[in-house]
Amino acid sequence: MKDTMILSDDISEVICATLRAAIFEGALKPGDKLKEDILAQHFGASRTVVRGALSMLAQQHLAERRRNHGSFVASPTPEEAKNLLATRRVLEMAAMDTLNGQLGKKEFETLGKTIENEARVHAGADQTEKKRIAGDFHHILAGFSGNTVLLAMLENVLTRLSLVNAMYERQTGCTCGTSHHELILNHLKSGDFDAAREAMAVHLDDMESSISYNGVDGEKDEFLAILERMTGKG
Repeated sequence: MKDTMILSDDISEVICATLRAAIFEGALKPGDKLKEDILAQHFGASRTVVRGALSMLAQQHLAERRRNHGSFVASPTPEEAKNLLATRRVLEMAAMDTLNGQLGKKEFETLGKTIENEARVHAGADQTEKKRIAGDFHHILAGFSGNTVLLAMLENVLTRLSLVNAMYERQTGCTCGTSHHELILNHLKSGDFDAAREAMAVHLDDMESSISYNGVDGEKDEFLAILERMTGKG
């Protein structure tokens, strides 16, 4: 019995992690239905195990259960989006405050290679890959803080923000801050941690400026809000 429970928990984790990754890279979008029958068949799992995975996803605020309709990818309201952006800023700046004395040649090389990969990916046309690497620099930088609790919180916020971007981000054709990442790294290499912190703040300002809530009212029916955004009527 114990082994069965452990196995079920492992499968639930795999299902949850798979869906979370699909959400982060934009393959699953806000409002998409998470079909229990297909999940059960694909993973060779029972409906009970699948529902456990979907419950885990809901606890992470990445899915929502609709009575008599099943589970769907979460659709953050404008208020939730603003709170997520504010929380990201707190976490990112807290990570920056811990980096003095934590970075050496190995860490700088890792960050440099991450930026090089960003430039390569953004020079191409693979939109899925662009979304997949979107948070790499920030994730790695926060990891160097040594604070695993902060890192776990930031991972969840970044994944939830992928849903915010899907709903509210203006298409600006930006390179997702590669030049900002280079500036932050250069300041860190020179030992100017105050300048690096300021550069991160400017970078976060820039990302937040790409979010627009025009025509979206969190109290309106979600389908109506989508139509208003698509047609410019509202």
